Amino acid sequence: MGENVERVIRCNESNAPEFLAMVNRWPDLKALVRTLREADLFPGLRGMQVTLTGTPAWVSEGLASVGADGGSEKEGADAA
Repeated sequence: MGENVERVIRCNESNAPEFLAMVNRWPDLKALVRTLREADLFPGLRGMQVTLTGTPAWVSEGLASVGADGGSEKEGADAA
């Protein structure tokens, strides 16, 4: 097995559309974000970050690597 790398991506003005697309294709995350926002516990996308851990090639894909299955099509991702 190859070496794993880690990359933290924080939502900002330039990548907010990518974060929104990721949330929208991950139904469980979308429901969680909605619930937390309704309870006034989450400030929205500006409070989100994602940590990708996997092969260098997979991690280099960034948020696009997080698939519709709510994780990864190839590896794992953690939303924090």
